Amino acid sequence: MHASQSGAPSPSRANGAITGDQARATEQYVTFISNGAHYGVDIMAVREIRSWQPTTQLPGRSPGARGVLDIRGQVVEVFDLSQVLGGPPLEVARGNVVLVLALDSCTIGILVDSVSDIIQVGAETLMPVPDAGAVSTNVGQIRGMVHHEDRLIAIVSLEDLFPG
Repeated sequence: MHASQSGAPSPSRANGAITGDQARATEQYVTFISNGAHYGVDIMAVREIRSWQPTTQLPGRSPGARGVLDIRGQVVEVFDLSQVLGGPPLEVARGNVVLVLALDSCTIGILVDSVSDIIQVGAETLMPVPDAGAVSTNVGQIRGMVHHEDRLIAIVSLEDLFPG
């Protein structure tokens, strides 16, 4: 690899592979559908994808909490992403899945309609979310928008959506 003037390695292509700064500017997202809308989360946060199974309800939980599951000996709270984002509760049907996500302080699950794809996104293609002003109660919960194939995908900021 060649050194730049600062002494740091410069980006280069080896056998068509992207390396250096170009590789760091690309992120992968698991995309899914929740209540008809397309979303994505950082692939590094996804621990597993599970078929829906009934949860155990707990009293006094936050809006959108569907209950808890025992996942390999760990009690994991499951949230209905549609409700957490201010939409109607998801009517559970065959094919719904729970994305098990590792956050900084805990592991949670989010109930979604289905998982779509894994996409690779360059930092330059992440578009800003339109400013909704005082109308939006979910400010900051969406990091940006990505146009992929024939749809817009909202990239969820898990840290803002589920603060520790």
